[in-house]
Amino acid sequence: MIRNGMGIFFFIVSGLFVYMIGFLAFLDLSDVGSKKFMIMRGFSIPLVIFHLIGLAFYRGSNWKIPTGITLFIGGAFNILVFIVMFSIKSSPEMAEVMDTSSLYAFSDYLSGFTVMAIFMGVGAALYLLEKSASKSRQSDASAVA
Repeated sequence: MIRNGMGIFFFIVSGLFVYMIGFLAFLDLSDVGSKKFMIMRGFSIPLVIFHLIGLAFYRGSNWKIPTGITLFIGGAFNILVFIVMFSIKSSPEMAEVMDTSSLYAFSDYLSGFTVMAIFMGVGAALYLLEKSASKSRQSDASAVA
């Protein structure tokens, strides 16, 4: 039980790195340098490390379902944050209350949605493929019995 809890904790941490990769993909960082290099080195390596630790602790049936859930939920959370940021940027009431000029860096929608579509697509595909494979295994086992 504690082992599964630790595995789920590490899946949550790796999901936060999925979110950070997606959030960084939405930012327009032309003055900082290579955004791809920052994504690859800064966030992808910890994502893989924490996810592998989670897989080592978690006593699930296989790696596809928790990996699919982690990728999909991390991407879905990032889409939620995009909706909030876009609502803040487009709201004239928020412009009166706070300075929204710092939100203009959040403007690289093409790369952000591309990264999120890849994460959510791979996550959904892994989850659905494993669920359909487990159903076919169950139906084969019941046909043999």
